[in-house]
Amino acid sequence: MSSVLPVLCGAVLLGAPGYLMLCALDVRLCLRWGWAPAVTVLLTVVLGALFRVLGIRWTLLSAVIGIVLLVALAAVVRLALQRRTARRLTTSTSTSTSTSTSTSTSTSTSTSTSTRAGVPAPQDWSRGTAAAVTGASILSGALVAASAARRMGGISTLNGSFDSFFHLSAAAFIRERGDASFTTALSDIYGEPTFYPVVFDDLVAILPFDVITAANAMMLAMLAAIPPAVAAMVAGVSRPARSAPLLVALSAGAATLFLSTPAMALVMGLWPIVLGVVCLAPAIAAVLMLTDRRHGAPGVGTAAGLVLIVIGTALAHPSVLFSVAVVAGLRLLAGGIERMLGGGRLRGLIEVCAALAAAVLFVAGSHVLLSGMALTKPSLDGVGSVLGEILLDSPRIPAVPALLWPMAALWILAMIGATAAVRSREVLGATAALGLLASLMLGVATQIDHPLAVALVNPWYGARERIAPLMMCMLVLLMARGLLALLESGGRRRRSLPGALAVGAVVVTVLIALVTPQRLPLMGSLAYTAYGVQLTPYVTSEERSFIERTAQELPEGSVVLADPLDGATLYWSVGGVETVFATMSRPLTREKTLIAHYAHRAGTDEASVELCRALESVGPTHLYRDTSEASGQRINPEDSERWRGVHDIPESRLTLVDASGPYALYELDPAC
Repeated sequence: MSSVLPVLCGAVLLGAPGYLMLCALDVRLCLRWGWAPAVTVLLTVVLGALFRVLGIRWTLLSAVIGIVLLVALAAVVRLALQRRTARRLTTSTSTSTSTSTSTSTSTSTSTSTSTRAGVPAPQDWSRGTAAAVTGASILSGALVAASAARRMGGISTLNGSFDSFFHLSAAAFIRERGDASFTTALSDIYGEPTFYPVVFDDLVAILPFDVITAANAMMLAMLAAIPPAVAAMVAGVSRPARSAPLLVALSAGAATLFLSTPAMALVMGLWPIVLGVVCLAPAIAAVLMLTDRRHGAPGVGTAAGLVLIVIGTALAHPSVLFSVAVVAGLRLLAGGIERMLGGGRLRGLIEVCAALAAAVLFVAGSHVLLSGMALTKPSLDGVGSVLGEILLDSPRIPAVPALLWPMAALWILAMIGATAAVRSREVLGATAALGLLASLMLGVATQIDHPLAVALVNPWYGARERIAPLMMCMLVLLMARGLLALLESGGRRRRSLPGALAVGAVVVTVLIALVTPQRLPLMGSLAYTAYGVQLTPYVTSEERSFIERTAQELPEGSVVLADPLDGATLYWSVGGVETVFATMSRPLTREKTLIAHYAHRAGTDEASVELCRALESVGPTHLYRDTSEASGQRINPEDSERWRGVHDIPESRLTLVDASGPYALYELDPAC
């Protein structure tokens, strides 16, 4: 199957709901397509919860109808408020026509200012300019998706990473059960209502393709959405300039050079965090626009909308919210320092102290509440080597080389931008510079085994790939500022030369990087086709074929028992056959833990009453075994030991149903 149609459907599902809502509310933001995914997340969460209460199944049809109704309702409310405002203006006319005209004019101006409050001048672009910049940002995203998909082996190729199996099962559960609520959608996995950021899985579940194709399509659509999101961030916070459209378009191109997020998507299968990254750039813009006073204080409606963007980002993936919090704290710090330098010492000192107090609370809270999130083992490389990899945004994947040239132009321009911003005492530029420094420090802290360092990075699971998107946003903001400084430097005759050289350097770097085999195309293969370079697959193509074939032959009501590291989760996510362990996570209920540890004891004197009750409740009817070199016991023996009771079920309780090489399916006698 061609990947174009599935990815296009994924992009529409990710962006169209939010875009339509922004249009219905007449939100005056340039590059609405970049802001749209965060709004789509909000709509998905609202509809998922509402459908759960009303007993409506989560399907493509019901979701589309729900979105249309919400968009229509938003449009009706907006029109009603506008008419109410117009009536108020009409009834407030005073004694004379001149006074009426004056009042109407001033009120209209005030309303216009309020509507645009906190929205910088780039929103005054012509429709043609806005369309051109939007097209350039979407094209950048399309090139990222195309480059990433080059070596995936096709849109229906299975991602062989650990986390992908969880989300394939999660999407399949949502599709089967019709429950998209963020607290109950995965109850079958966790055994009880549990909060989980399921928006990615919700969207995959309603794409009209098989679950693997749908997941791959949405993953590529998310990668394609990052350049428009970064462009929207730059457009939202950049200062007025004739070159603003060019800077925004180049920012979208620059976003294609960063590798940590594609690595999380393509190699690690961390798909919900990638959705969070898509929303991160607009959320950072929202925070900076909330605190921007260059165009007046934002009105109530504007402020509420910007806060909702941040909430949507948190619902996409909570860990991304901490990156937004870092920017908010640094904006407070930079603003306080600027006030102190400008003469407002008391207020500035209060803001600085508030920012420092927030940082202390952040670290203390992380140490106490998030200590269990330090899950990433530090690299064996030295701190210096790791810092170099962080600067080049090279993920912890040995097969991906840390190349200097793709990031060199960005760093040079960012340093120029930071210098120009500091000299001009620009709070936004200072915030971006501090944010860039903070992201580097946090990345290095992932390598330091000290309670303070661990507390700093707990919110990001101790993984520098999850911190890197913050660096991406700050670096691109400073790059845009550096380009602006060069474009405005020198006299009229000399002004174009340094700016033109810088623009050319960025464009050439982007075009070459997108086709360089060692970058996105390489990562597109590591968890899909070139397993030996990065990981051993949990399921080979031969094993997948065996599971798909035998799943179709099993009678209705069958329940498959197996070590999930043997790929048996595909019996559920691909074959639609219930499995005892539908994900590779540790057993999450007492019943399934008993089965995992002691299933081999059934029918013996060692079998407990609790074990027999668990087997009777879960009701496994078949056993799947993988004895190949890629079995769970071979590639991950420590984790596979959790299912030792499944491994040791005696042959006397098994009747062979089908076999192909090292893969076998048996009918199971529960013996209790």
